[in-house]
Amino acid sequence: MFNTSISGIRGSQKYLDTTSNNIANANSYGFKKSRAEFADIYANSVFTSAKTATGMGVTTTTVAQQFTQGSLSGDTGNNLDMAISGNGFFVLANNENYDTTSEVGDRSYTRNGAFELNKDGFIVTAMGDYLQGYDVDKDGNVTNLDIMSTHAIKIPSDTGAPKQSSKAELIANLPAKAEAHGKYAADFKSTTSAMKSFDPNNSETYTAATSQTIYDSLGGAHTLTYYFQKDHTNPSTTSDPLTGVLDTPDATVWNVVLYVDGSPVDVYGGAEFNITDTSSSIYPKDPTLYGIQLVFASNGSLVTDETTGDITGQIPGSINITNIKSEKYKSGARATYSLSSAMGSGVDPSQDLNIQLDLSQYGSSKFSVTSVSTDGYATGILENVEVDDNGIILAAYTNGRTEPISKVAMATFSNPQGLIKIGDTQWKQSINSGEAAAAQANVGMAGAIKGANLELSNVELASELVDLLIAQRTYQANAQALQTQNTAMDSILSIR
Repeated sequence: MFNTSISGIRGSQKYLDTTSNNIANANSYGFKKSRAEFADIYANSVFTSAKTATGMGVTTTTVAQQFTQGSLSGDTGNNLDMAISGNGFFVLANNENYDTTSEVGDRSYTRNGAFELNKDGFIVTAMGDYLQGYDVDKDGNVTNLDIMSTHAIKIPSDTGAPKQSSKAELIANLPAKAEAHGKYAADFKSTTSAMKSFDPNNSETYTAATSQTIYDSLGGAHTLTYYFQKDHTNPSTTSDPLTGVLDTPDATVWNVVLYVDGSPVDVYGGAEFNITDTSSSIYPKDPTLYGIQLVFASNGSLVTDETTGDITGQIPGSINITNIKSEKYKSGARATYSLSSAMGSGVDPSQDLNIQLDLSQYGSSKFSVTSVSTDGYATGILENVEVDDNGIILAAYTNGRTEPISKVAMATFSNPQGLIKIGDTQWKQSINSGEAAAAQANVGMAGAIKGANLELSNVELASELVDLLIAQRTYQANAQALQTQNTAMDSILSIR
């Protein structure tokens, strides 16, 4: 008879303990509240009447964790703080496995995304456990989606290596209404063009100019300048063509030369321009330049072959700055006008720069540039680290480059309530939870990762305080029942 009340007291104590633990962790990031669940106890023999069975008390069946979403803190100002919005857990390892893998037993799982850097540059928890990540390619795609392939995430402390420019692109419109610097001639060719008077120091000798930055093998920045000169427009009826595409009826011919850091550079296989005007600042120092000729049709686009559709109005078809150290340029290359000589000593002499021109000539009196770009960049120093919604950790460098370092590993479970609590707001997998399934943020059942945010505890204090009162009253009631039974027993024992 006493056992019934004692089981009730024990159940009430479990209820009280669970509620108190929830309240105590109301401010623990990523904490998931628990709920004490109970069941009654009956023990009947084959001859016992079920109609008169009173039961033998209560038992605690489980303390079930409630994995409901906690509120997000909002911007914490720390880019290493992370919160999961949706399902899933961060994956942790208790050892530094940057170059190796860890056993399953070394893995733990958490919703607490309050991470920091340790002295070695690894992302860790306050307790020193290592946040795990997947290896990614340059586009941020995971190369091996497996929990056992994850490793500690290290933020690089070195500078970002430079990349020499191998391609440069210019998109612009040349002014169709610009004044021509030359005149049409039946025997026109590049050597007799208006470029004979070209002077980079005299803007009256060319139509327009623009520049862009390119980079050498050491990360040094250099200025590539384009000088455009409108030569002439062909008449509607021309003589028997002696110069091919240059004699296209109604076409406009432009001349282009390139300079790097104020020094002329030759275009491999380009049009030959002879500088013969003695008033030019580059005569007789640079009497001959190899550049580009452009032939625009009356529709404002470069002339194309009517049969194949190939562009023929750009001479040469492929624009590469002369490079005397490359096998490609050994024939007829001049060291004076090479890319490496213009950039200066110490750079890679075999650097090859291909230039893509996307030009038009429409009705305007002004030269306009849409965009310039290059695939090179200078040396960069790590400036910032942030995490996007897909869990990709991005390193931003002072040279404007942003590179993916790793992708935060996530795990999902078929039964999260079966996870084993190990403290520090962490869990271990168990038979009941099922094995951890490798997951990526924002893919499948896994939620998104919110950088500079933390998930708050899902404890609702108002509800917990109500539960606390219920637990107290239940405890008192069971204690009263025990006392009543004790009084009844005393009465029986006092009978004589």
